[in-house]
Amino acid sequence: MRISSLSLQHFRSYDALELTFGDQGRQFFYGDNGSGKTNIVEAVSLLSQGRSCLKADLQDVVRFGDMFFKVRAQIQSDHQESRSVECVFQVTPKRASAYFIQDVRTPLLAFIGTIPTIIFLPQDLDLFTGSPSGRRNFLDSLLSQLKPDYAALRLDYERVLKQRNVLLKRIAQGESKESELDVWDNELASTGALIMSRRSDALLAISELLPAELERLAEPRTGISIIPVCTATGDDPKQALLESLRKYRSRDVILQTTTTGPHRDDWRIEDQGKDISVIASRGQQRSILLAMLFVNAALFKTIRNERPVILLDDVLSELDEHHQQALLSHLQDHQVIITSTHPVAQTDDLAAWEVGGGGVMRL
Repeated sequence: MRISSLSLQHFRSYDALELTFGDQGRQFFYGDNGSGKTNIVEAVSLLSQGRSCLKADLQDVVRFGDMFFKVRAQIQSDHQESRSVECVFQVTPKRASAYFIQDVRTPLLAFIGTIPTIIFLPQDLDLFTGSPSGRRNFLDSLLSQLKPDYAALRLDYERVLKQRNVLLKRIAQGESKESELDVWDNELASTGALIMSRRSDALLAISELLPAELERLAEPRTGISIIPVCTATGDDPKQALLESLRKYRSRDVILQTTTTGPHRDDWRIEDQGKDISVIASRGQQRSILLAMLFVNAALFKTIRNERPVILLDDVLSELDEHHQQALLSHLQDHQVIITSTHPVAQTDDLAAWEVGGGGVMRL
């Protein structure tokens, strides 16, 4: 997949921006902090996943003083199919967003993954030591693009979870009975089990491919594996989750929230049975994260028969020269959009752009 052109209107710091990418595989944007480099990565993430990679509310993405934004791209698949994708959001007369493929309005769930992307942000460097929600999001972002029905599963689960939590509050206030949870527990267990199974399959696939990618980085680890950390375990995921929900009902009523299920699950990477967040240095953890990025790119190629666009937001400066070269050489067959605070030597396969003053200039 390649992005041929990208246009932003009333988006973040840009009133209007038109970019036309050439044949170069690497599009390199550099400028000072706060100059607007990350805005370009964020715009592409919106066209890929229908939401901001920075988890920003769409209203906050609208340029200050404006009432809407529009992001549009022309893309070309690996099979030479060209089409346009567009995301529009308005603040007034009421908050609303719309998504378009070839200028035909498209439901969000059908829009997600139209541009397959792998996004690498500075905060991802703390993936293994950070919060479980970051690791869940890492996995969910991948699955939402690889499996057409996964995003719908997640939305359905969140809907049922919200209803169950409302009921828990009513029970705590004496307005409802615990027996009323039976219906929501069954629904939550049915959808949650599917999410748990998809995540488990994805972690297994990543785990199987990870050692080979680490070897390519000259950092072989034969005893490495990814371990799911689930709040409900058993041979039958649905039954296990249902039993867990019932087991912790009293606790949930007291806390007025659901404390078990895939929204609370986690995963970790072990080497020789030991958690890498504890035994591996920061440099070693970054190597493993790079290897996971390569694995994810391979999964796109295998499952979707499409190479994803790689978005690297100000992360090269966090890597040593060996890992920088490994990253860029490994992804030479992909379109890579890179941001940095420092310029880079130009090559035939690299287009350099200077960002600043509310605009972008091709060098």
